[in-house]
Amino acid sequence: MPDLPGRASGSGSPEASEPPGGAEPRARDLFAFTRALPLDRAGELLAAIQQLSLARSLPEIQSVVRHAARHLTGADGATFVLRDGDDCLYADEDAIAPLWKGQRFSAQTCISGWVIHNRRPAVIADVYEDARIRHDVYRPTFVHGLAVVPIRQSDPVGAIGNYWASRHIASDQELQTLQALADSTAVALETVHTYQQLEDSRLDTLNRLALAAEFRDDGTHEHTRRVARTAFLLARELGMTPAEASLIRQAAPLHDLGKLALPDAILLKRARLTVPEYERVKQHPAAGAAVLSGSASQVMRMAEQIALTHHEWWDGSGYPAGLAGQEIPLGGRLVALADVFDALTHTRPYKRAWPVERALGELRRLAGTQFDPAVVEAFFELDPSALVELPRARARSARQRAQPRA
Repeated sequence: MPDLPGRASGSGSPEASEPPGGAEPRARDLFAFTRALPLDRAGELLAAIQQLSLARSLPEIQSVVRHAARHLTGADGATFVLRDGDDCLYADEDAIAPLWKGQRFSAQTCISGWVIHNRRPAVIADVYEDARIRHDVYRPTFVHGLAVVPIRQSDPVGAIGNYWASRHIASDQELQTLQALADSTAVALETVHTYQQLEDSRLDTLNRLALAAEFRDDGTHEHTRRVARTAFLLARELGMTPAEASLIRQAAPLHDLGKLALPDAILLKRARLTVPEYERVKQHPAAGAAVLSGSASQVMRMAEQIALTHHEWWDGSGYPAGLAGQEIPLGGRLVALADVFDALTHTRPYKRAWPVERALGELRRLAGTQFDPAVVEAFFELDPSALVELPRARARSARQRAQPRA
């Protein structure tokens, strides 16, 4: 939304003043304010604040804000703006006609940037009477009046803007409503940031545990990364969105977390497993899923699902639940093939590495029994020989081969 916020306020460009003393609104101030609102609007504002308190992701926050900002003030449009370095990202909107969703502008050239820099609201009755506004940019839109407030006044992280299709001076009550929503948004963003840090820390810990498990029977500790990469490429080949495929890639390294529950005598055994030993092995998917269960994180839920189902077979003869066909989640089917291909083409305590061609023949043979035929076909659309090693490992091997021998 390119404007010229760096200029001084033009005549006929009303602005809201800062709160008394520049202080952040306190909880008791908010409730005193909501009691002054009509009962239905006060209830809607408090409901929006409650939804924000429960949000666990930025899209959830944006969904609440874009609707509430417009509806609570009767505006014709609302935007959710995030500060991103020296830019303003117009991340979301709810309006009678398109505004600037997804566009990024310099903070020096948009009214939201002015609001963020000055840490106070701006109210403009008519954008065509304000010297800060680039009129040519607004003409394609419906906007005439606007009100923009900062998200967090002490160190703004963004702004919320309301727009009207006719000349409009936002009332004190409209502005206070919008600012109350913005202040609650600031708290929600901080909560989500803290929550994400905790989830990232938890995921990092579990990934390290997965590596610890992998070290026991894979000296390179790269099996989990190779499986994740292959599963990601399979997901893309099968038409999953980039976000869905990325989720698979993040979750896949945890597929064998349950191996931590297996003793070395079984995991590293070179001879054929006995029936009781194999029954013990069949418990590791449920063990891994149990460790991963109970999280609200999409990655952790996907990891739980993959850990539990990547040993299920397409024909129903797998474990632990004997699922068949489409009953097996797609993530589990993708990792199942990626896991077996990697195991076949690398040395394990109980076997030597197979040549790629032999491994491919085995995958063909197991299509329709162990593996989803569609996943097998998608795998052959890739370059299987390039999946045996990670790109950096191939480059390292090439450098080593190129070095002259002593």
